[in-house]
Amino acid sequence: MITHSAIKITAFLLSMNNSFLDTVLYQFGDIQLTLGMLILWILGMLILLIGYRVIRRRVLPSIYQQRTYITEEEKSELHRLLKTTTLIIGLLITLVSSGLDLDLTPKSNVDFKISYLLVTVIIFYVAWISNWFTSHIFIHDAFAEKEETKSAELQDAKPLNTEHRISRIGRWALLVLAANVVVHMININYTLFSRKLSDGIVFDFKISNILVLILIILGTQLVVWLITNVILKNIAIRNNLDQGAAFAIKQLIRYVIWTFAIFFGLDALGIDVTLLLGGAAALLVGIGLGLQQTFNDFISGVVLLFERSVKVGDMLETHGRIGTIKKIGLRSSIVESRALESIIVPNSQLVNSEVINWSYDTDKCRFVIDVSVAYGTDTKHLKTLLLKMVRDNPYVMQFPAPFVRFVSFGESSLDFKLYFFSRNFLVIEDIKSDMRFEIDEIFRNHKISIPFPQREIKIVKE
Repeated sequence: MITHSAIKITAFLLSMNNSFLDTVLYQFGDIQLTLGMLILWILGMLILLIGYRVIRRRVLPSIYQQRTYITEEEKSELHRLLKTTTLIIGLLITLVSSGLDLDLTPKSNVDFKISYLLVTVIIFYVAWISNWFTSHIFIHDAFAEKEETKSAELQDAKPLNTEHRISRIGRWALLVLAANVVVHMININYTLFSRKLSDGIVFDFKISNILVLILIILGTQLVVWLITNVILKNIAIRNNLDQGAAFAIKQLIRYVIWTFAIFFGLDALGIDVTLLLGGAAALLVGIGLGLQQTFNDFISGVVLLFERSVKVGDMLETHGRIGTIKKIGLRSSIVESRALESIIVPNSQLVNSEVINWSYDTDKCRFVIDVSVAYGTDTKHLKTLLLKMVRDNPYVMQFPAPFVRFVSFGESSLDFKLYFFSRNFLVIEDIKSDMRFEIDEIFRNHKISIPFPQREIKIVKE
């Protein structure tokens, strides 16, 4: 309705006689106020006030109703920003319509009018308002959904800190973008460094180069977070991807995006990327010969991320060490041992060496306890006691069921093996230790002997 009325008013103004619109209402020196300027000022202020009223009374209450977590203090902050921005825009409309947009630097090469100053302030206020909506709605909703869908053991220990960090990065990105617009608008993009290269090429390093580089870094962080924590998270939920697969995809996406960001950053600094790639190709050949193991680890990291034979969260046994994979990087992986030690393992060791992955395609594993008793022991009664003991253990799975295997008739004992399944890989040695304590107590209560090797020694005198 408002747009339709504005179109009618504009058509009416265009159809009016130009001489009538040029009627001078007020003149002070070189400054004239015509009827057309007055009408434009009234029209601009009317649109501004209607827009402000619609935002305050319709748009914002709808947003507040859907998001009850927004506090009164945060609402007041947004209202203050909107009111200030509206007043400055009204002042800008007044200056431009009345012809009072004077040049503040008439004797300088820099064209700096009052409107430029107001536009600069408006740009920064709009950036601040955009940051308010981004941090309080988009980012907050993404983190809230993340907390609801993630399991308790995988939740971020400091979600609020992460949310504040992302909001802060978004705020700085908007402010740097606003600053870059202002620099070009006011024409103060001064050259900080200039150097003449070969073939007549001049390398100029300007203020805008620094701002664009900062904007690329901040924007890359936001894009990486958006793709890995919002878009990819929804894809992982829909396709039931496990933690290891999601982490592998996140890492690859992060590396690819940052690689492109580096090239864009170099281009923003005025560096010819094609020449750099040509020189880097020859340089990498020499570096590759001296860093063969590092490149081997790098390629192995890519293989692990794609092949997923080892994933984040898996429990591994390699070279006599047992631990859980916490992170898979491009060069090395972090393994947390049972003693909570962080072991840095080169990726080539996980690819080229023999590795026992206890949780490769299942979340359970079979374990065994050796038991030996004296000859003459009732073996069926022994089997019943062992199975009852192991079934009462809360860390033992009932299916597959535990069982006892009669291994052999030893030199001085009857040898058995007690097999059971469990999901508690990391603390399994403590579980087995508790079982041995119980077995010893059961044997003493039921008079079952645990033999020890005996030898007869004959001394022959010659």
